[in-house]
Amino acid sequence: MNEASSKFVDKIATEKLLSEKLNQVHHQPDPAWQKFDTTLSVLPSFDGVLPDVREQKKADHVVIQFSSAVRTGYRENDLATCLYFPGHNATGEVIFVHGLYEDNRDIYKFFISQLNNKGLDVYALTLPFHYERKPAASRFSGEFYFSGDAYRNTVAFKQAVTDVAQFYHFVKKKNGRHVWLTGFSMGGGVGLTVCGLLDIDGLFAINPVCNIADLIWTSALFAPVKKNLSAAGFDQQDIAELYGEFEPLNFRSPKTVAQRVVLGTGLYDQINDPKNYRLLQETWHLGNTIQYKAGHLNILRVPKLAHDVARFYFNGTQDELL
Repeated sequence: MNEASSKFVDKIATEKLLSEKLNQVHHQPDPAWQKFDTTLSVLPSFDGVLPDVREQKKADHVVIQFSSAVRTGYRENDLATCLYFPGHNATGEVIFVHGLYEDNRDIYKFFISQLNNKGLDVYALTLPFHYERKPAASRFSGEFYFSGDAYRNTVAFKQAVTDVAQFYHFVKKKNGRHVWLTGFSMGGGVGLTVCGLLDIDGLFAINPVCNIADLIWTSALFAPVKKNLSAAGFDQQDIAELYGEFEPLNFRSPKTVAQRVVLGTGLYDQINDPKNYRLLQETWHLGNTIQYKAGHLNILRVPKLAHDVARFYFNGTQDELL
C-alpha cells in the first residue's frame, strides 16, 4: 500500500470518529460497576459447551448467538454474537475478533473472503457493546466498551476475554481441529490477553492494542477518553493499575508459547504508536513478526495478510518467514 494513502486513511478515520462519535459523548466512572468481579483469575470453566446457543442461517453466513458468562445487565450485550463464514473445502478454523468502535462489517469482507478461499472457516466474533450487542442507550457501536467510565471498561474487557475463550473451546470441541485466533486492533489486544491466560493453538495479532494506558494518554483518537478520565481525577498511572490484569505487556510468561504467536503490523500505522509493537515483541520474545506496507486500517486490504494467516495456521510457526 502507498505510504501517503495509508496515512490519509488513518487520519480521516480518526477525524470522523472524533467529530461524529467520541466528541459527542461524555462519560465518567460509575462506582456501580465496581461491584463486578473483573479479576481474570476468576473465569468460568471452559468445557466447550455454550449456554443457550442458537443458530440462524443467512445467505452467505450463519449467525451464532449464546449467553455470555459475564452479565452486564444489558440484554442486547449479554447475548454474544458470532458470524460464521464457511471456507471453501475448509480444513482449518479461525476465530476473528474485530476492532474498536466499528459499525460496518464490510471492511472485513475482503480479508474474510481471502481466508475462506485458502481453506479456512472464519468465525467473526463480536466484541461486547458492538454491532447487535449495542444497548439502546448507547449512541454508537462500542461506546460503552471503551470510554471515560473506567470501571465499566474493565467489565467490558473481561467479558470480551471470557467470550473469546468460551467460543474458542466451543469451536475446538465442535470440529476437533486446531483453532487459531486472529484479532485486529482491539480484537488483537483481547487475543493477546487470552494467550497470556490460556494455552491455545495460536494467535495472529494484527496491529494489536497494547500499552493501553499510554495509548489513551498519547493517541489523538482517545483524547476525549483521556479528558473524561482526567476530569474524574484519574492519571495515566491510575489507569495502568486499573487495567493491569488486561494489559498484554504485563504477561511476562504467557501461557501460549511465543512460537505460536504472530505479530503483524502496519509500517505506516497512525493510530497505534510503533513503540508499543516493539515493546510487545521484546516482552513476549516474539520471533514471528511481519511488517506490511500499510496503515492501521488498510492493512486489512493487503492480500499477503490472509496468505500469512493461512500459512502460519497450516504450517505452524516454525517456518522461515517468506
